[in-house]
Amino acid sequence: MAYVIIENFSQGVDLRKSDITSPPGSLRKLRNAFVNVGGEVEKRKAFTSVGSLPAGQTKGLAFRNNRLAVFGTLAAGSVGTLAPYTDYYQLIPSVGGLTIDRVLDVSPFKGGLYVIARFSDTSVRHFYVNGATANQVTSGSVAGTNARTHSTKQYVVDGRNLRFSAVGDSADFAGIGSGIIDVSEQDTGSTELVGIEQYYSYLALFARNAIQLWMMDPDPAKNSLIQTLGNIGLVAANAVAKYGNGDVLFLSDTGIRSLRARDSSSAAVLNDIGSPMDPKVAEKRAVLTPTAAEKLTALVDPLSGHWWLIWGDEVFVLAYYPNSKVTAWSIFEPPISVDYSTLANSRLVFRAGEELFVYGSVPASGSPFDPNVPVGSSAALYDSAPVELELPPVDASKPATTKLWQALDVACEGTWAVYINPNPSQAPNTWTLVSTVAGTTYGLDLLPIGIRSTHLAVKLVSQTTGVQRVARVVVHYEDGAKDNKN
Repeated sequence: MAYVIIENFSQGVDLRKSDITSPPGSLRKLRNAFVNVGGEVEKRKAFTSVGSLPAGQTKGLAFRNNRLAVFGTLAAGSVGTLAPYTDYYQLIPSVGGLTIDRVLDVSPFKGGLYVIARFSDTSVRHFYVNGATANQVTSGSVAGTNARTHSTKQYVVDGRNLRFSAVGDSADFAGIGSGIIDVSEQDTGSTELVGIEQYYSYLALFARNAIQLWMMDPDPAKNSLIQTLGNIGLVAANAVAKYGNGDVLFLSDTGIRSLRARDSSSAAVLNDIGSPMDPKVAEKRAVLTPTAAEKLTALVDPLSGHWWLIWGDEVFVLAYYPNSKVTAWSIFEPPISVDYSTLANSRLVFRAGEELFVYGSVPASGSPFDPNVPVGSSAALYDSAPVELELPPVDASKPATTKLWQALDVACEGTWAVYINPNPSQAPNTWTLVSTVAGTTYGLDLLPIGIRSTHLAVKLVSQTTGVQRVARVVVHYEDGAKDNKN
C-alpha cells in the first residue's frame, strides 16, 4: 500500500491558486491556529477577560506606567469603578460640553501619552497626558489624525502636511525645531497622508497611493526626502506596524504588503508577503466601511512574535521564522468584536465595548501586565474556539489518475474530527466524517476511506479545549488502474 505524507504546513494558508492546484506545504484554511517554528499547526491561545469599565464613560485604550489607560471628559471623581490595573485620564477640550466620539491614536512620548481624539462635534483635538488631566494642545494650530514619536519629536499627519513638534516637547508645535512639510510638493500621489510608521532610522509617510521615506533631524533644515514609492499606499491609519528587523507591514488596497530593505543602505522595496491572503483580503476590502477602517489595527504579539492585523471579527496572523523556512498566514476568530487594542509590556490587550481582554491566560494574583509575572502554561491558556484545518486536495503526484483512497493516519495532539472530500472542486462541496481521533493513530487501526477519485481533500476540526496540534497527515492509497486489473 502506497501513501502520501503531509508533514509540513510551513506555507500556511495560500489562496493564490485554485484548491486543485495548491502547492504542497500550503493550506486552504487555518482558523484559530498558527503554524509554529517546526512547521506544525498549533491552536491559538484564549482571549481572557481582565475586567470591565463603567458604561459610557470612557473611550480608547493605551498603556502607561505598567497600567492600562482609558480616557474621557468627566472629572475623575465622576467616573465609576474601573477594571483592575487601569487608570483614567481626563481630556479637557478648549470648548466645553463635548464628549469623546473615538480616540483615533495614542503615541507614547517621554513617559506621557500623546492622544488624538474625535469629539461629539466631529472636531479632532490633541492632548498630551502626563498627569490625571490634560488640556488640549493648541500651540502651532496642530491638527491631524495619526501620530508617531521619532527622533525627540512628535510627528503628526494632517492631510497633505506632516507636522512636527519642538525638540523634546510634544505639546509645542510652535517652538524651536517645530515645523510643517507639505508632502504633496514631493509627489503627486501624496496629496493626503493616511498614516505614519518608523522604518529603520527613517519615517515612512503613507498616503493612499504613495509612500515617502524621510530622514528627520532635530534641526528641520536637515530633513530630507530619501525615497518615494508610487502606486501603493495605506488603507487605514493604524493598519501598519513594524515587524522583525525593520520591515514595515501594512494593508494596501491590493493586500498586505511590506517595506523591506533592498540592501545595507536600507533603501526600501515592496514585498508581497501577504499575497497568499490576497483573495480573502479582497473580499473584506470590498465591503470595508469608514467606521470599520478606523478600527483596523496592526501590531505584533511579543510572546509569539507574530504580526497581527485586527479586522472586524477576524485577525490576519503571520508566523514568520526565516531560519525554519516558515512564512505562514492563518486567521483567528476572537470571541469579541475589538474596538481598541494596545501592547502592554509582553501582552496584547483588547477592548470590546466596556470589556477588557488579554491574549492568553492571566496569573492567579498580580498584574497580568507585569512582564515578570508568569503567563501560565496550563489548559487555561486555551478557550473552546475550534481549530479548522483544511488541506489542499492530495493527488499523489498523479493528478489525472484515479486512485483507491484506502485509509488515513494522523499525528496529532488532542481530539480531532477527520473529514474527507473526494470532489473538492465540484458542487456540492460535501465533507464526510471519517472518524474522531484522540491523539496519534500510528500503530492503531487505520481510519478507513474506501473511495475512488483522482483527488482527496482532508479537513480536521478540533473537538476539545486545551492543547491542539497537528504534525502530520498520511493518506494511504492504491493506484486505481492497477486495482481494476486485479
